[in-house]
Amino acid sequence: MNKLLTLFTALVILGGLALAQAPADTFVYQSFSAGPVSLDPVRAYDSASGGILENIYETLYTFNDPAIDEFVPALATSYSVSEDGTTWTFQLRDGVQFHSGNTMSCKDVEYSLQYGLVVAHPEGAVSYLMGGQFLGTLADGSDPEGYQAEVSWEMIDGAVECPDGPDGLVVDLNITAPDPALLAILAYTAFSVIDSQFAIENGQWDGTEATWTDWIGRNVTEEFLQRNASGTGPYQLVEWTEEALVAKRFDDYWGGAAPIENVVVQYVNEQSTRTLAIQQGDADAIDVPERASLVQLRGSPGVVIFEGDLPDTSIDNVFFNYAIDTSNNEDVGSGQLDGNGIPGDFFTDVNVRRGFAHLFDHQLIIDEIYEGNGYVVTMPMPAAFLGYNPDVPVRTLDLEAAEQYFRAAFGGELWEKGFEFTALHNAGNTRRQTALEVIKSNLEFLNPKFRMNVRGLPWSDFLARTGERKTPMFALGWGADYADPKNFINTFLDNDGFYSGRTSVDFPEIQALIDQADSIVDPAERAFLYKEIGILVYDLVPILPLPEQANYLVVSDRLEGVYYNPIRSSDINFLWKDISKN
Repeated sequence: MNKLLTLFTALVILGGLALAQAPADTFVYQSFSAGPVSLDPVRAYDSASGGILENIYETLYTFNDPAIDEFVPALATSYSVSEDGTTWTFQLRDGVQFHSGNTMSCKDVEYSLQYGLVVAHPEGAVSYLMGGQFLGTLADGSDPEGYQAEVSWEMIDGAVECPDGPDGLVVDLNITAPDPALLAILAYTAFSVIDSQFAIENGQWDGTEATWTDWIGRNVTEEFLQRNASGTGPYQLVEWTEEALVAKRFDDYWGGAAPIENVVVQYVNEQSTRTLAIQQGDADAIDVPERASLVQLRGSPGVVIFEGDLPDTSIDNVFFNYAIDTSNNEDVGSGQLDGNGIPGDFFTDVNVRRGFAHLFDHQLIIDEIYEGNGYVVTMPMPAAFLGYNPDVPVRTLDLEAAEQYFRAAFGGELWEKGFEFTALHNAGNTRRQTALEVIKSNLEFLNPKFRMNVRGLPWSDFLARTGERKTPMFALGWGADYADPKNFINTFLDNDGFYSGRTSVDFPEIQALIDQADSIVDPAERAFLYKEIGILVYDLVPILPLPEQANYLVVSDRLEGVYYNPIRSSDINFLWKDISKN
């Protein structure tokens, strides 16, 4: 421990560089994020958190890296499915140790999944990804009384069972209807197996019916598992501060000790700082969100840039908020359509949305930001997924069309009065910042009465602000939890989807097609419905998909075993246990 804390002191300098080259027994990764939102699997639903969790915790099955849709046993060794498709039985791995020294059994799987259902946190993934399957509802803990009106303890208790007893190695998952995507969903970090004894002894939910209602919608970021972890993964948590997270190898890992002893993830906002760190050997891998920054790295001794045909499972969008909370909200100005602000329903006018769509220059982003290595996205899902429609038209920069739509908005009142508001992005992501600033520039050129401010917030503050529905317009993305179109279409556009809590999106025409696609399993039928959704997205403009850049990865040539799996939560797209240093 002392050695590791010394390493921490040497490597973590607030906003600056490490003091010495990363040691041979340590993997140093510099991320542009501001760090995890949470280390509690049932609360974390962002890439910064997931990139840590997938190395500390484990799920029943995991991805067969680098494949995005092939799975191999992890904490389970096999599974079977009942004839009616509603009971999945998993045989658990024997002798698996948690970081605390406790031994994993069925009770831990049962506790982990039930804990997620009990908390039902609206900013977590459990209710969103599995509430419908386990409980028949996507209700969450944002309304505890409403949740209890739909969900009983008997439903939660019956969702996960231990047929051989709590200390047995068999677990049954009972779902309401067959779901061919279940294994893929369960591989996501939200369904990590938590050390139940460790959690309960330290004040987390005690796993009983007597207390379950006390935890519905609870702010678990104030609880023990927010900053403490006992997983079964190949690495265990040492320390997490605002500047960095430190982990060390778990030598009793069931899969064998990992090659690298220590991991330090530094949170460094400035790209120039990260670039210098890998060039000097102070970092072994860095985030480079903008392709234009690669020019500073090409040809650098010791730096490897992986490029080529790397798969993509993420997408960025500009989102509109259809029911902005204007109370005490600096981002909406006056909160009225009086030239000094916008009302809460500003983006419900389709002419406003179409006008904004014609202010964005897709090709400019591809040429200037992606150095020509990108492509226009026709609908809000990755091009490689089932149902992507490449033939959908794309609204791009057309100032005449934009003026036409803005003049028609709000019965002509908008053009005459003007407006002002602020759009947000996460600080450090210049791609999203640039997208908003392109819109701002064209908007203010079009009509001097139109004013749009752009500002960035630290990651956790940005998520919190959008979660409060106070952000009128914002740029944000989504990385796939699993390789299926509903993970994007439902997430962005379903009125019960994850982003509905930030945007209040509600388009009946689109919702009807989503509901149909959710109710069938035939791939051809589903593909047709998703292509129809793409056409409606063009017409109604509920969201603005941004162009995507060709993928790449920047690492040190000292690393061996590097691969690229975009389904992994971390921006480096590989697990720490799979790499070594020469």
